[in-house]
Amino acid sequence: MADDALTELAAQLGLALQPLVDGTSSDSATNTFLRRLGWDIVPAPAVVTALQAPASQFFNLIEGADDLDPVAVIGGVRAAFTAISDISSGGAGLPPGFANEFPRQLVDYLVCEYLLNQQPRWGYLLLALGIVRFIPEVAAPPRPAFVREVVAWEDFGDLLSDPLTFYRNSYRWGASDFRGLDFQLALAGLADAWGGRVRQTLLDPGVAAQLTAGAVAPTAALDMVVRLVLLQSESTVATAAGVGLLVLPETASAKPGFAVLPYGTAGLEEGVDLSDTVRLVFDGSVALDGGVGALVRPDTDIELLTGFGGAGNPSAASGTVGIGLRFGGQGDPTVLVGSADASRFETTGISALGGARFHAGGEYEIFVEVAVEGAKLVIKPGPDDSDAFLAKLLPGDGLTIGTDLTIGFSTTQGLYFGGSGGLEIILPAHISLGPVEIMGAMIAVHVRDGAIPIDFATTIKGDLSVLTAIVENVGLTATLTFPPDHKGNLGPADVALGFKPPNGVGLSIDAGVVKGGGYLYLDFDKGEYAGALELTFADFLSLKAIGLITTKLPGGQPGFSMLVIITAEFNPGFQLGYGFSLIGVGGLLGLNRAMMLEPLAAGVRTGAVNGILFPTNVIENAPRIISDLRTIFPPKEGTFLIGPMAKIGWGTPTLVSVSLGVIIEIPGNVVILGRLKLALPTEDAALIVLQVTFIGALEFDKRRIWFFASLFESRILFMPLDGDMGLLMDFSDNPDFVLSVGGFHPRFKPPPLPFPTPNRLTLSIIDESFARIRIDTYLAVTTNTVQLGAHAEAFFGFSALSVQGTFGFDALIRFSPLYLIVEISCGFCVKVFGLGVWGIHLRGSLEGPTPWHISGSATISLLFFDIDVDIDETFGERRAEVLPPLPVLPALKAELEKLDSWRATVPASGRLLVSLRDLGDAALLVLHPIGTLQISQRYIPLGLPLDKVGNQKPADIKKATVAVAAGGLAVRGPMRERFAPAQFRSMDDAAKLSAPAFEMLESGVELAADGAPWATGPASTRTVRYETILVDTAHERFTSPYFRFWPDLFEHFALGASVCRSALSLATETKRQPFDSKVAVATAGFVVANQADNTAFGGSSFASHAEASAYLNATLAADPSLAESIHVIPTAEVNAA
Repeated sequence: MADDALTELAAQLGLALQPLVDGTSSDSATNTFLRRLGWDIVPAPAVVTALQAPASQFFNLIEGADDLDPVAVIGGVRAAFTAISDISSGGAGLPPGFANEFPRQLVDYLVCEYLLNQQPRWGYLLLALGIVRFIPEVAAPPRPAFVREVVAWEDFGDLLSDPLTFYRNSYRWGASDFRGLDFQLALAGLADAWGGRVRQTLLDPGVAAQLTAGAVAPTAALDMVVRLVLLQSESTVATAAGVGLLVLPETASAKPGFAVLPYGTAGLEEGVDLSDTVRLVFDGSVALDGGVGALVRPDTDIELLTGFGGAGNPSAASGTVGIGLRFGGQGDPTVLVGSADASRFETTGISALGGARFHAGGEYEIFVEVAVEGAKLVIKPGPDDSDAFLAKLLPGDGLTIGTDLTIGFSTTQGLYFGGSGGLEIILPAHISLGPVEIMGAMIAVHVRDGAIPIDFATTIKGDLSVLTAIVENVGLTATLTFPPDHKGNLGPADVALGFKPPNGVGLSIDAGVVKGGGYLYLDFDKGEYAGALELTFADFLSLKAIGLITTKLPGGQPGFSMLVIITAEFNPGFQLGYGFSLIGVGGLLGLNRAMMLEPLAAGVRTGAVNGILFPTNVIENAPRIISDLRTIFPPKEGTFLIGPMAKIGWGTPTLVSVSLGVIIEIPGNVVILGRLKLALPTEDAALIVLQVTFIGALEFDKRRIWFFASLFESRILFMPLDGDMGLLMDFSDNPDFVLSVGGFHPRFKPPPLPFPTPNRLTLSIIDESFARIRIDTYLAVTTNTVQLGAHAEAFFGFSALSVQGTFGFDALIRFSPLYLIVEISCGFCVKVFGLGVWGIHLRGSLEGPTPWHISGSATISLLFFDIDVDIDETFGERRAEVLPPLPVLPALKAELEKLDSWRATVPASGRLLVSLRDLGDAALLVLHPIGTLQISQRYIPLGLPLDKVGNQKPADIKKATVAVAAGGLAVRGPMRERFAPAQFRSMDDAAKLSAPAFEMLESGVELAADGAPWATGPASTRTVRYETILVDTAHERFTSPYFRFWPDLFEHFALGASVCRSALSLATETKRQPFDSKVAVATAGFVVANQADNTAFGGSSFASHAEASAYLNATLAADPSLAESIHVIPTAEVNAA
């Protein structure tokens, strides 16, 4: 191990000296090397050429050596650097300053070149921090112009004590010659070295003009922005997130600086899951759409501006802008070290965040934080540990040290700590003092916000006949702090005593008529309060309530959110007729609470939904129910929940009961929760029990409906029955249909589902250690497939002798193109002491239909011998079904003649300024004079060459277009609908996989009245002048000549005129409709580009991949030599240069 380390160290030292060896290998190389360092000396001084010998000797020492001598390696390095140091002693013929400057300059050069070329991650990090510097030096004869490479060893201390001062020295911050471009390129190199995606793009001219307004030298202003791409979707819908950096020019009132320009699209305010355990998070109160930027200039406050690219000027804002990564899943902690039932270190998540905070009054800070969430160090003997004495000393759950720790660095606070951490010891004790019992004691030491609170608490139980109460962890808190002046009541420390409120209070009552109890959970540090209540009155009415109140938002800001669930159940229920009865009613109310559909769907399988719909054993299950509610309904400001519930039964006594709840999120989605229970012939002596929990969701933003159901605790006689069912109907831009009962075919990869993948529908006839009979099945239907299968397993035996048999089949049918595969397997074996003594196994598959292919194998095993028979045959005609040509034009004409294909619309503003009479119920299509007529069909795409329609070739046309006959209407633009290009174009499998499944293609036209939609009278030009008459106290008049207002002043006064203040004016409309706070999703376009440099070919862009591909095919048909030169790429990837 030591030899490997020495070899690696020697190799790295050799790489560091490589530029010196190459630079002194010859006279010409030495002269070039010296000029690079800013010395024009010919011939080269002897003290420089002498450096070749020790450097080459070191290379010869380490090259090809398998066993290095540490003494020799150290001696070789020392000889090389001693030769460099000896230059300072001077020599004949050296230029002035060479002896003092060159040794340090050479060492810095070797270190910089090694770091940037051999260790780029750390090299560019030091370059961005300013420790490694590239300083341009102008020519000063006899020295030429060169770039000085410097390692600022002497300034390193300022980096920790005064970061801004260090930055001023490194990049000339605060001076007119601020090296902003160097800083920009250093950050780009740093991101690239660490695997980031960096793009250099030109800023939008409008945004650049706003950011560089007032530049002293407008022609020197840079409009290049360096962007670090944190997220970039490869789909046709643009989805991106990142941050850009732009150098700001000097203005008359401010020195040069830079602008930080974060950007994001596609609803990224909630964050984006990069994998199951990694999430890209955005922390901030400033939306990224519409342009957001932080303008940083020396000696001025940082400005947070919003509204770039709009009609007005950017406006100042305050808030937080941050971006980072969170590692860790949701829910249970992740054990990093140890095991779950023994000593361990676990955490619920680790996150890293960076950004800026902008406070009122212009104050700001740039920060970087690393947070450890829910970390715990648990010291607990494992089940196999033999130290019984230690197990008796420690509490039952072990000794726990918990922490929520945040470590950060900011420009105003320097290094700081946040969060909490501590040590908690629970001592069990059962001391009875009459009706009062002291159940245990707790000693807890925490670290929180610079203070050390020490809690001494106890849990007390009181039994007062019909009433039992318990108070959890009430006692005394001693807070230890350390005042800055070191003048506390304990010398440098200060101790303050106070009352520690309880963590929870529980009550239980049993007064005959009234039975039940409740529990109240209090967490003052997190600002969270929760409670559960369950009361039964005379065995007729059962009231249950669960509440959750939070006074702090997830980011720690003050806020308020509440969630309440109240249910009432009746026994017997109120009769509704026809055997139905109302068993219970209830409701859910949430204020500033959101609804998370993913954990809610998972809760159907885990049972978390049962804590929402008429929960049972509320007090006993209160911790689990409250934990589930926190996950499913997290706080979110401005979102509300309303959820009525009902429980209906049928039969006397109740044989079938259904619990239903409708939860409406405002604004948001609608969810239906339910639980069905069937018990026959009676619940007390049921032979068949079916219990199903289900959820249905209507997601307006994603334009889809889905349903998921799961069997739980169900049985037929004594045989358990389990399984799931799911249904998805997606009407978005990527429509889909999925129905699954019991899962999918093993070879089928389902599309992304909003619910868990359904489990197999399973019936366990016997499930014992000595016998097992199990059957499972599934059925699935998608837009293009039908899938079904079943499997059976039987096992009987003991450790000495066992018999096992299996059977299964899986079938998949694909409609277009037609494809069928059926796989069958079965087997039987006898084992003695785990060794197979006899068995038979069969496996076969059938694929087709053109041609049919059958393959399989049969194996007979006897002790150590196997007899195998394989089959692999293909039969039938290998041909593709050719359908007769299809007349397309009549069908297209019929589609266009349908009234549903025609629609009259009014302008988007909807402000017609006239009233229209009621047209009645007559089937009339009325076009407003300034409206448009939209004609659209969904049979075939227009303007696209048709290779086929479905699976048939067109018989009459190759391409269809729609034109307007002579008249008073003109084409305003094309209409588009979603089409599947593979249904109309001949595409190979690779093209089908790479191209979008559905695209917006031309489907018709939008018509409007020919000519201008409205007209005005002739405009007249007036010159506005003013005459000023001055009357003084002597009644003498002085009249000044006519003059005109300055244009800016005249425009200012004109804004107060009645026209500008009209409800129809643009200024009034802008005030009433501020910028939309949502992220706008841009529609991706496509371009045919040159493969060499991705520059546009032909200058045309297309709205869809299919149209671009059609243009590409037409171009290649005209000139086949371009086949390897052009391709189709998204517009975002076009090289504008």
